[in-house]
Amino acid sequence: MKTVSVRHKLIAVIAYFFWPFSILIVATKLKKDQFLRFHGYQALILGICGSVFYLVSGCFLRMIPGLGHSLFNLLAYIWVCLAVFLAFRCWLGECFKVPFVYHVAHWDMD
Repeated sequence: MKTVSVRHKLIAVIAYFFWPFSILIVATKLKKDQFLRFHGYQALILGICGSVFYLVSGCFLRMIPGLGHSLFNLLAYIWVCLAVFLAFRCWLGECFKVPFVYHVAHWDMD
């Protein structure tokens, strides 16, 4: 197994916490590295889908008094936990495939 540099691990970790940063990975020569390409595309698709879902669900859940606000906060908490989990796996140098997201992000690379 190929070892991944600390610099590349850090770049990939940042991409999961701040998904617009992943555009730099997929739009520059950084995508030549297989590890960065994998995490860059996955973080980008996950970030875009998550942001759209967050905005849409936020609009609808805020209309429900009491329960809607709690559900919205729960979704935000789950999103942060997912980002921490993916960043941790990334820091270990692993390529964890997020179901559905991986197949969309890597449809032309397989």
